[in-house]
Amino acid sequence: MRHIAVTGISGKVGDALRRFSPPRATLTGLVHKNVPETEGLTDVVQDFDCTDEGRVKDIVRKLAGKKVRTIINCAGETDLDGVEGQRYAAEPTALSAYQKNTRSAEILADACAEVSAEGTEILLLHLSTESVFGDNVHGEKYTEEDKLKVPRDRTGTVDYADTVTIPTFYGLTKVLGEQKVLERYREGSVIVRMHGVQGPLGGFFKRTCSELQIGKPFTRVDDMYVAHLTDATVAEAILAIEDAMHDPARRTRGIYHLSARNPLAPYDITLRFADRLGKPRSLITPIPLKELIEAGRKSGKLLAPRPHYTILDVAKFERDFYRLPTAEAAIDEYVDLYGHLFKM
Repeated sequence: MRHIAVTGISGKVGDALRRFSPPRATLTGLVHKNVPETEGLTDVVQDFDCTDEGRVKDIVRKLAGKKVRTIINCAGETDLDGVEGQRYAAEPTALSAYQKNTRSAEILADACAEVSAEGTEILLLHLSTESVFGDNVHGEKYTEEDKLKVPRDRTGTVDYADTVTIPTFYGLTKVLGEQKVLERYREGSVIVRMHGVQGPLGGFFKRTCSELQIGKPFTRVDDMYVAHLTDATVAEAILAIEDAMHDPARRTRGIYHLSARNPLAPYDITLRFADRLGKPRSLITPIPLKELIEAGRKSGKLLAPRPHYTILDVAKFERDFYRLPTAEAAIDEYVDLYGHLFKM
């Protein structure tokens, strides 16, 4: 029996793991407050504050005693635009993005390493993002071997205000979180970088379907590229990796990328959804990325910079496991899974 604990169980990926976990898996949800849906969970651990070192270590020790073999870390601060201003604070490390994406990863990796060193192995599968990279040459994908860059000043201190090396503060905190996991527990961890997980709880696909359903004209960027997958595909892939981590013949460790096999511009994605919903393509007007950013500035919103091309190479995952869907197939799968929510 696979006994797995999941942090951030009420988020998009955590919720997908709950809904799509295999029947023979025992799933424990770790939540800071309340989890809205418990179907599929064997147990729920309340008051799991991922930034409270003492609390986290106490819970991890108890989970190990209950034969939990892996913690899948889905918790984190993911509000790309909402946290961007934190990079300019007097103490960025005291604020939510650093605490939830960097410090919490360090605490959890430490806790798993300590318990494992005492003789009860508990592995860590840590989720990350394509935002750890900056803009790339169009057509070139980032591999797991590409080095992550951390902006530093002349004294070697992290320069949180640097927007050139890593465009978003969210991305920078995820880079630092990855580094903490590998520093503290490289021998017992896997990092999975993902690109835009799409499910019923929110995201680009849901917003697109809602806007098309309303039927009012809107715009979409046509010169940046994404490679989204459905939450069902991501959950299946994560669970496949988790299983391989415990396979005596494989003992999988390191980093994996998960995304659609090919990129599409948001405008092209929206056109495909329009066709599937039977909505006129004339509702959608293409705009360049710079126009989106400028519109945000004029409205007084601080938008995080958007790279044009940060696409992940999934060849390693496909070599070790199986073929992932195309971007077009991911759209079709989303319609099959969630179309009923939009009367499709």
